[in-house]
Amino acid sequence: MPIFYIKHQASASRGVSTVIDDQEQPRYLLVGKRGIRHDVFSLYSLTGDLLGEIRQVTISPSPDFDLFQNDERIGQLKKIWGVWHEFIYVKQLNWLIMGDLTQNQYRIIYHTQPIMQATTILASSGPAFQLTVNQEKDIVPCVLIAAVLNHWAYNQPKALIRRFKPSLRFE
Repeated sequence: MPIFYIKHQASASRGVSTVIDDQEQPRYLLVGKRGIRHDVFSLYSLTGDLLGEIRQVTISPSPDFDLFQNDERIGQLKKIWGVWHEFIYVKQLNWLIMGDLTQNQYRIIYHTQPIMQATTILASSGPAFQLTVNQEKDIVPCVLIAAVLNHWAYNQPKALIRRFKPSLRFE
């Protein structure tokens, strides 16, 4: 099972971040435009070939994203609001993403088969998003979906509470 890492600070700023494998070797370049609307994350090989993109198609508190691989639309992410956990459905691929936005931990499943697990870890270079993908053919869509999940986790009101850890003191 391939394991990949995406640094948190790279996904929080504009520009290019390197997706590295478990041998700390660069494997892909993740380029993203983040904002309130028209978010786009593109995944490139190290030689510069475009492998896939995920594009925001609606503007709302829960935007939809179209997922492309080899210039072909392969799925659409639709967020389903949950009380304690987040649920996201990927149309056409029939993947269900379940996770916790405040902990930034997710699982992708197809029926009962695991596709990917994603969790936040503390690496030597700082916080990173660790992706464990079960099959090689799912790497591109999984990395692109992980970029959106990581972006959502750090741009939601719940994440602000986690990031700043406010303390209530009465003196």
